[in-house]
Amino acid sequence: MSPNVSTLAPDWPLLAGSRSLDLPAVVGDAAPWTWRDIHLASVDFAASLGAAAVCNLCTSRVAFLVTCLAALRHRALLILPPSRGQGDLAAVLQASDRPVLVVDDVEHVPGRWGDDVATRLCHPERRVGRAERSDLAWQPAWDDTAVMLYTSGSTGTPVAQPKTLRHLAQGALALGARLSDDVDGGLAAVERIVCSVPHQHMFGFESSVMLSLVHAIPVYARRPLLPADVQEAFADGPPGAWVATPLHLRSLAQAGDRIAHCNVVIASTMPLTAPLAQQTEELVAAPVLEIYGSTETGVLGMRRTAADTSWRPVGDVQLESTADATLATGSHFASPVVLPDRLDIAPDGRFTLLGRQSDLIKIGGRRASLAGLNLLLQDLPGLQDGVFHLPDSDRAVERLCLIHSGPAPDRAAMDAWLRTRIDPVFLPRTLIQVDRLPRSDTGKLQRRELDRIYAEWQAAGRAAALGFEFVIAADHPALAGHFPGRPIVPGVLLLDRVITGWSRSAAQVAIESLAWVKFSSPLLPGETAGVAFESDGRSVRFRVTARRNDAVVLLASGQATLTGPDRPRR
Repeated sequence: MSPNVSTLAPDWPLLAGSRSLDLPAVVGDAAPWTWRDIHLASVDFAASLGAAAVCNLCTSRVAFLVTCLAALRHRALLILPPSRGQGDLAAVLQASDRPVLVVDDVEHVPGRWGDDVATRLCHPERRVGRAERSDLAWQPAWDDTAVMLYTSGSTGTPVAQPKTLRHLAQGALALGARLSDDVDGGLAAVERIVCSVPHQHMFGFESSVMLSLVHAIPVYARRPLLPADVQEAFADGPPGAWVATPLHLRSLAQAGDRIAHCNVVIASTMPLTAPLAQQTEELVAAPVLEIYGSTETGVLGMRRTAADTSWRPVGDVQLESTADATLATGSHFASPVVLPDRLDIAPDGRFTLLGRQSDLIKIGGRRASLAGLNLLLQDLPGLQDGVFHLPDSDRAVERLCLIHSGPAPDRAAMDAWLRTRIDPVFLPRTLIQVDRLPRSDTGKLQRRELDRIYAEWQAAGRAAALGFEFVIAADHPALAGHFPGRPIVPGVLLLDRVITGWSRSAAQVAIESLAWVKFSSPLLPGETAGVAFESDGRSVRFRVTARRNDAVVLLASGQATLTGPDRPRR
């Protein structure tokens, strides 16, 4: 039976009663903020909003909480954008009524939004004096749309997901009830939350903001990303929960660092493998609980991945598979919701994932789940980070490529390892190395970004393969005054032809700067010169030659760097 939000005090977000007001809300700074401090600051900040919609971009935990509660008090729509990217923010703000952009650092205001979007700085200060519980109480609009979250956009454009306060609070109660069952000592043993996930994301909001608000669990002030930062967050103080993604867990496993005083790890946003969960449990000496859910629904099920292959639904969640879809119902989201995943549901309600409805790929008559293939890469020896990508093309049969960062894995060893786990038709034909994969803060990759990387890799390959020839005419204006009587082509003109020729061949992959150039022999007016390229995606080497007396003469050679922080290496 799922706990019901009606068990909370009528003036909840005061955290189930006045007993919580003087308990710590945010810890880890010089002095903790109590819930009374947070609510007092939210009352003050609410008076300054004057907006119908509040886009909360605050990165500090205190400012984010204060802004959230201020928006709820003001009955303004709280907007949590999918990212801080210019495109995502522009779309969110343009769709909002009288929005205000709230930040906690004036130096990091993203973009210039003109007169239509006001900007507020939230820099809370503790108010001197003590407010009584009655001064802080208000009646929330439980069933109005209070918060607007967004899907990640990994398969397309981020989609808005309206949430009521009742649904969000009910989800926190269901999550808390499951943690009470699965954590040694129950939820009371979780004395703080350390969150490495952005609080604007549904997983981060549900597990570090709503769980904290409803159950009065203090949250750590900062968002630790590196293993050393997580160690520091847990070094002192009471035991707590670490909210993380599988990417954070993989970094911890690669570093081999141990985490003290962590009594549970809560992971989500992308699939987690059992070996990685087992490694993490050894390092933190606590269970790793993986959440299955979505922005549309919040948490649906949980499992201890190191020991279980199936998931148990949380609260009163019920799942039903039909011929065309899987339906989810529950009291903490607008039901029913059609899930994108194919599930195998047991009579007792437990379920296993069979893959996404949309990620089934077919190659050579064989089918596989792209998500399942990518899950294997978490355990591939020697791979720093990677993703399988199936390009869109006009070919009758397309093959997978592997886009990866870090050193290239040994091809023979990689293929041998994969052959024992997948059908050989799904072995990647091409390896594309990049400086880094363009993952979001939650570790997700957008399809359009992978398409872009593949297109740039193709363009670089075409330019490298094609090369070109050119001739500088004797009457070219740049030749005037250069060695009268026996003119030669200036080196700068020769380089201009090289750069222009590369740009025409390589489409979006432009030359950023020249690393070095060596001129070996002059080019004569009217002489045919040939340019050959050799590119690894990060840089391009070029050779300019001419044929004289049946011999190939080197005129110039050099190397240039290419544009793009995640440019593909060939």
